[in-house]
Amino acid sequence: MAKKKMVILGEALASQGYCRISLRKNIVARIDVENWIEVLAEHFSKSLHEMFTAMHESPCFYEDLFRREFSKDRLEVSLTTARTCPSSNQSSVGYEEKEVSSG
Repeated sequence: MAKKKMVILGEALASQGYCRISLRKNIVARIDVENWIEVLAEHFSKSLHEMFTAMHESPCFYEDLFRREFSKDRLEVSLTTARTCPSSNQSSVGYEEKEVSSG
């Protein structure tokens, strides 16, 4: 029963853009700012056009880099939940709105 809840949690996190950045430490992260491409372009001293070209040439690389190095929205989760989220280095998911829980 508890395992099923962890899978459901992982699916919910994945739907909000969370990806696994560490299976050893069970950490998931998401691209947490809408203008993340601009942030990377500034970091690499590239124009937006150059940044989009680089992203096209290296699918998933820059999304993974942002989650690992720039995102402040990280969660330590269970192993089952982490395994339910897609691997960051294979996911081209960009910024997704995060559900805000009330309470």
